[in-house]
Amino acid sequence: MKLQIPDAEPQTLTVLRIFGPWGLKFIWGLVLGICSFASLARADVPPAFREAAVLYDQGQFDQAVARYESLFAAGMRSANLYFNLGNAHFKAGRLGRAILNYERARRLDPRDRDINGNLGFVAKQAKSYDAAAAGSWSVWLADLRESLTTDEWTWLVVICYWLALLGAIALVWLPPAVEWKRRLRSASSAFGVVALLASVGLGAAIAVEEGLPAGITVAKEVVVRFAPVNDAMRHFTAYEGQKLWIVSERPSRMQGVPGWVEVERADGMKGWVPGDAIEKI
Repeated sequence: MKLQIPDAEPQTLTVLRIFGPWGLKFIWGLVLGICSFASLARADVPPAFREAAVLYDQGQFDQAVARYESLFAAGMRSANLYFNLGNAHFKAGRLGRAILNYERARRLDPRDRDINGNLGFVAKQAKSYDAAAAGSWSVWLADLRESLTTDEWTWLVVICYWLALLGAIALVWLPPAVEWKRRLRSASSAFGVVALLASVGLGAAIAVEEGLPAGITVAKEVVVRFAPVNDAMRHFTAYEGQKLWIVSERPSRMQGVPGWVEVERADGMKGWVPGDAIEKI
């Protein structure tokens, strides 16, 4: 898109004219630094992780999955672990569990290119993939919301708010003759707008966290029924890798028999599936 510059001096300067090219680079670097703050800590790689990687390289994918899951049993959680577990499941032919673990990895590291690339690649191979829905505005907005974690949205709001406030305070105390006062006013306004937009993103992220938990269908194909009984009427079919929202759960009274989970599809349709057919992200 080309910018048309009027002959007359505009009331509001463009971002480039306000900050200059180096100023824009500084602001972008500041934002990236804020957003990456929560991802700086990295745990040491345990021996079981290296053993799983060796098994993966040898083509022993089920054994690699077992080693990775032993790390979960030991209490380890990281985006890298979920990512590698997703890779092993994918190589073993379990698309649903691969997507499940890529989604879990993305929640911890939402901007990782490898995680997002593998998730998109595997999702397109799943029978549940909808190309039309994937290109919709709702999906684009969801991706934008998920590009930062809740903590990162919070940091972005707080820092931009304080920068806007400090700029406004400086404008009150600076004498009118200061040459760069107009730029400071524009910069303060820009930070205020970013803080406002980031507040919307933060509110959306919190709403998702406090809303219905999402899950991924791990069964190849599962019949979603109107009631939590095996002979209930069929409502619709969910496919491996499909994202559903978990409304409620009904545990089984018989040992060794899975219970039932009430799920909701993106279009609002609800039904019941066996408890072992879906897992929470």
